[in-house]
Amino acid sequence: MSMCPQCKDPQRPCKVVELPNGRLACECGKHQWPNSAVFAESLRRANLTVVKAVHDWTQSL
Repeated sequence: MSMCPQCKDPQRPCKVVELPNGRLACECGKHQWPNSAVFAESLRRANLTVVKAVHDWTQSL
C-alpha cells in the first residue's frame, strides 16, 4: 500500500496495512486511521505542512 506519513525514521520505513476490521494502520502500530478517506486527508495535510504549520490560505473560509 503506502508509507506512513507520520513515521519519520528513514532507516525503517513503515508501510500502511489494512486490518481485518477495515481500519488502516502502520506496521509499527503507532498510527491508525478509521478508513481510507481519513488516511488520504492525513496525506494531503502532511503535504501542505511546512515546519509543522498548515497553510490556512489553502482552505476556504
